[in-house]
Amino acid sequence: MDDFVRDLLARQPIEAAEERALARLARTGDPDARAALITAGMRSVVLRARLRGLGGEELRDAVQSGAIGLIRAIDRFDPDRGVRLATYAWHWIGAEMHREALRDLPLGDLEPAVEERAAWSIDLLEGLPEELAAVIRMRFGLAEEAPVPMSRIAVAQHLGLSVAQVRTIEGKAMRQLRKRLAKVVDRAPPQRGADPP
Repeated sequence: MDDFVRDLLARQPIEAAEERALARLARTGDPDARAALITAGMRSVVLRARLRGLGGEELRDAVQSGAIGLIRAIDRFDPDRGVRLATYAWHWIGAEMHREALRDLPLGDLEPAVEERAAWSIDLLEGLPEELAAVIRMRFGLAEEAPVPMSRIAVAQHLGLSVAQVRTIEGKAMRQLRKRLAKVVDRAPPQRGADPP
């Protein structure tokens, strides 16, 4: 482990009250407060990279990409929701590391699969109310900005909703999708040689 990573792991997390104060200042555009949150949050980035079992150059690359996720989380973080920044940012950090890992894979079967999944999600969710579509994209990892499935808690934090609201919206979306798929199946021509119903 290099000195940079060791130094980040040795940092003590900031207290909740200080974090809230810095986050409120950062939301008003204070660059120093934002920088302080980024510095404090880098410990979480390293922890997430270490949990992936990475070391050496791979660890440094993951920390670098995770830092992008951290910054995105900080720019969206609402300190008045009662959630610590490390908890809120955890998904963003991991999603960015995952996205970078996908970029680094050699061309092969994976890339068409990702493209096909994106095309499938666009077709499937077309016409669905945006609130419903957004929840489904995040829950099942279909969103470009969230390429891995998110928990209901993470979706709630990301969209500023309660977990109960996310559960309700997800249920409503799934019911609409089931109805759509049932209509498609009903309209589909019978397959030659298929067993009779």
